[in-house]
Amino acid sequence: MKQKRNVLALAALAIVFAYSCSKDNGTNGTNSPGNTGGQTGPLFNAVRDVLGSNCALSGCHAGSSPQNGIDFNNSATIVAQANNIKARAVDQAGTATQMPPPPRQALSAADRKKITDWVNAGGRASD
Repeated sequence: MKQKRNVLALAALAIVFAYSCSKDNGTNGTNSPGNTGGQTGPLFNAVRDVLGSNCALSGCHAGSSPQNGIDFNNSATIVAQANNIKARAVDQAGTATQMPPPPRQALSAADRKKITDWVNAGGRASD
């Protein structure tokens, strides 16, 4: 009886473990895991698109060895780097320390506004 109970307890634990590993990790259908619960806001989505087009490129902030370990294909990384993104892409635009780095052009005014609006709203994935 005790052995049967142990087997049932072990089976229940295995089911719970398998279920927890299969749950949505917040990617919202993208390759951008993060603590977003699958729900991302329009400001965040706009910034993610800007970063995807300008920063999350192979050899930059994506791939197997992203610059400084910052991978902008990851939503949690984008959120964690909100203030740095604004500083480098918005505040330092047109300088030698801007992102994307020279000789690439600074982000457009419209793209810089998307970043600023997102950071000012809280810089969360849900914004």
